[in-house]
Amino acid sequence: MKRATFYLCLLLFLLAACTRANNPGAFNGELIEVETASGAAQTGTQEQTIQAVFDRDFLIPSILEGETSARFPQYDPIGATDFILGLNGLLFDKAYELFDSTGSQPTIYLCDYQTPYQSAILTSFRYEYYTYQSPAAHGLSACSGVTVDWEREEILPLQAFFGEHPIWKEIVKDRMRDYLFQEEIALFDIAAFEGVTEDQTFYLTETAFVLVFPPYLYTPGVLGVLEIPVAFTDVATYLREAYLPILLPETDLTENETGESDG
Repeated sequence: MKRATFYLCLLLFLLAACTRANNPGAFNGELIEVETASGAAQTGTQEQTIQAVFDRDFLIPSILEGETSARFPQYDPIGATDFILGLNGLLFDKAYELFDSTGSQPTIYLCDYQTPYQSAILTSFRYEYYTYQSPAAHGLSACSGVTVDWEREEILPLQAFFGEHPIWKEIVKDRMRDYLFQEEIALFDIAAFEGVTEDQTFYLTETAFVLVFPPYLYTPGVLGVLEIPVAFTDVATYLREAYLPILLPETDLTENETGESDG
């Protein structure tokens, strides 16, 4: 069902492109948005944000009315590279990451996104989710991120910014502990706080890495998602040279001892 909806989105993009001049030109990297929810289909022009709303079949085993809505980014597929087409698929799948098509469907499933960091080389998306399954007492919030390196055509894990420096995880963990202390955020057990995980969820802002931890992992569910910013300036010494001037353009590389040279 998810994949069929994605290809229907792609078909609508292609049809919209056919209304332009006979020569559509090369891929221009234009970001468009797609929103799916229950309702009728709506499309815009190629120059405008394209929103497509599709009917979806859901089994709602409760007396509550089901609601599913997901807004996620997509890039113009006309003339796009294989990387862009693959990225569109990943961004679509990310929107329904918490939607288990093999199990019972959530009564409410909401997803939205932001772009907290954008440069000529890097783009970072932040996804925010809310799910509710009747008859639970309350819903659950979640958050995830996708960070793209356009030059390398890669989806970056957190480690990509630090390379193989032996102590970067400990430094980041110390900065997170400082933040928790300053903001007076009480964990279930501070001694159990592991810091950076192998598949750490994160996104970028203009000034910081934001590391994301789900509710109930370290903090009560009432606090929602735990998001801990780690300023670029606090870990500048350990950043790879490839990313240091991007994240901190005012940094003088000749005066900064970086953790690892670009490789």
